[in-house]
Amino acid sequence: MIATGNTLEQKQPQSAELEKYFSRYPDVPREVIIKSDLLRRGVWFTDSALRAANGSLIKSYRLFSYDLVPMSELGRKESRRIPEHIIILGGMYELRPVMVQTTLAPDSPYIIDVTGGQLVLRNGDEVLTEARFLAAPSYYSKKTDDGVPFHEIIAFGFFITVFRNCQFWGSKEECGFCDINHNVRQMKDSQDFTLTAPVKSIEQILEVARAVSDEANTNYGYNAPLSFLLSGGTIKNKLHRQNEDDFYGAYVEALKWDGPRRFINLQTNAKPKDILKRYRALGLDSHHANMEVWDRRLFKWICPGKEQRVGWDNWVRWLIDSVDVFGEGAVKPLFVAGVEMAQPYGFRSVAEAVASTTAGMEHLMSHGVVVRFNQWRREPSTFLVQQHEQPAVPLDYYIQLFRNRYEIWSKYALPLPNQNQLLPVMHHLGVSHAAHEDFIHLMEGTYPTDIIDIINRHSVPWSSLEHD
Repeated sequence: MIATGNTLEQKQPQSAELEKYFSRYPDVPREVIIKSDLLRRGVWFTDSALRAANGSLIKSYRLFSYDLVPMSELGRKESRRIPEHIIILGGMYELRPVMVQTTLAPDSPYIIDVTGGQLVLRNGDEVLTEARFLAAPSYYSKKTDDGVPFHEIIAFGFFITVFRNCQFWGSKEECGFCDINHNVRQMKDSQDFTLTAPVKSIEQILEVARAVSDEANTNYGYNAPLSFLLSGGTIKNKLHRQNEDDFYGAYVEALKWDGPRRFINLQTNAKPKDILKRYRALGLDSHHANMEVWDRRLFKWICPGKEQRVGWDNWVRWLIDSVDVFGEGAVKPLFVAGVEMAQPYGFRSVAEAVASTTAGMEHLMSHGVVVRFNQWRREPSTFLVQQHEQPAVPLDYYIQLFRNRYEIWSKYALPLPNQNQLLPVMHHLGVSHAAHEDFIHLMEGTYPTDIIDIINRHSVPWSSLEHD
């Protein structure tokens, strides 16, 4: 079912389907259920919603596309107009706010629209929740001397894709769910992005990081602590005449010491303890060796390059060893929630898939490793989707998995991740790409009392919304 412009075809009320899950899982926050379903199905925007996004923090396509539709099929230049995140709140279920990463899907039952001057999430004629778009920070309006927008260098004051490609090439090396190499190609083909070079220079990054720090100091009135995440593809051989550790290490050291109170995160392959000690000495505060999937058999199938270069046993051992280097709470590997059920070789039942990943969480989190998740989006250019039909992962899987994760997090009394970011809303809401952190915030009551005021102050102003 496709919604084009403001024309919406009638569907069964989404609330009826959601309420089945509310009844089935009364101990799970409704916000977690709705957010997980939004990430699973994606959303679509009416023309009014696209106009309302003017001035918002636009989607960066910083690493993966996170869309269920190719950029070439976006006829309204959505890739340069939609917001990075959507905040949903209130509505018929009086939801507490959660932030959802934008995933475009023309056939989604979920529609972002403007009704009576208010931004909403709806299904057909049924308004489910209110919605907000975060306003772009001031540095988004700046450019380098050679015309590169600052926001293409550092996204939302936090995310820095240093190397836009990955040297794992082809179906025998690339992770099956990953569209990093295709995403950069489609960005070039669209001609709507300025920065097309595969590598961002240290000088570019430091210039923009200073602007982020200056804006944070203006907003907070002091040298506010800031987190930055350095990420990029695997470097198997050499890049700019450097091996992977020398290449990424230079960025860690430069970014860490160029400004005050910076907390530096880095995503790479798993590393042995002696290598991580070198990164620590350069100034690295937190390491994310994203394992993607726990099951040994599926790791070999879905992540063939990682299996060949590091291997399952080394990956697990080095994750645990890295806690000795960075400390509990600073080792935060991502898993792609749902990819365990990829066909034809993945688990066939929700129970099997949840049990497998729960066992992995139990093992790692008992050693102080903070397991995080990114919901699988089934991007159409990936090998998993190209080679086999991949139906949407059942919503029950996400609900059960994130409930188990909350219980394990509580059992081992693990800390929340460092959340010091430029945008105040991101201090307080969980990550947008999965609901595992929202589960903690909602169950533990960690929202500040003025969270709605904070969201409203930093959202696109009401005056920009079109009245229908």
